[in-house]
Amino acid sequence: MRAMKSNPHLLCALLLFGCTQARPPAATTQPSDPLVWQATFTNTPPTIDGQVDGVWGKARALRVTVREALGGGAPQEVTLRALYTEDRVFVLAKWADATRSDMRDPYVWDAKQKEYVRPTEPDDQFALDFPIEGDFKINMMTTAAYVADVWHWKAGRGNPAGWVDDKRHLIGDRGRSDAKVYDMGGRETAHIARPMDAGTPAYRRTPKPTAYTQDRIDSYEPAQPTGSLADVSGKGVHDGTTWTLEISRAFDTGHDDDAVIERKQDNVCAIAILNDELYWNHSVSGKIILRFAPR
Repeated sequence: MRAMKSNPHLLCALLLFGCTQARPPAATTQPSDPLVWQATFTNTPPTIDGQVDGVWGKARALRVTVREALGGGAPQEVTLRALYTEDRVFVLAKWADATRSDMRDPYVWDAKQKEYVRPTEPDDQFALDFPIEGDFKINMMTTAAYVADVWHWKAGRGNPAGWVDDKRHLIGDRGRSDAKVYDMGGRETAHIARPMDAGTPAYRRTPKPTAYTQDRIDSYEPAQPTGSLADVSGKGVHDGTTWTLEISRAFDTGHDDDAVIERKQDNVCAIAILNDELYWNHSVSGKIILRFAPR
């Protein structure tokens, strides 16, 4: 399946696990107007290290409000910037987060059992979503069929190695064995699959330690990604109060499981963040248009 060009008339929002649309209030736009995120051309690309290079001063800031996917409360601001070169797009995202959560499901020493246990603990996350094809809907809990390309940064997994998980959301595909089935009020069912792209990711599980060394130990270690999972680079740095994240990807990766980002037309997208949250408890933006300013 080759990625289709993004259509600016498609409804869009980032849908990690299912949500309702949440739009930030804006004094200068009507409720139906999407935010426009303008990318600026540069001959000198930024270094993807989570540090804000001087070249980012050329890029216009866009402040986007994200809200809880379930309920639409707890608004939070994310500041976005975008640059581009002849063949790549670069994204800078900043958002407040009082706690740095950069371990996912770590090994924790249990003094009573005298061994390590592995409780479920979240890592901070950010995602950027582009439609690929189909009847793209605001809510994953739908019987409509569509495919979305998701760049999913994870502070406790891909970030140490400087990579972002590249995956898809396949909604309404009833033929996939990995699709989860959700009951929609007993009348219909939603089929949702979230497969990784082809290749191997930028992290791997480590075995459980057999002897005590410290109270908490990371259960993942960095690895070199391969295939389509090596398409999106990214690095985030937490300064005690804020995440600063840089992401980069080629406009066209040449892989069938990726969206093509078009320089000469509007690209529908949206973002989401997870601060110490798992699964349904994430915050999402409304529709955003990524637009490339002329050189």
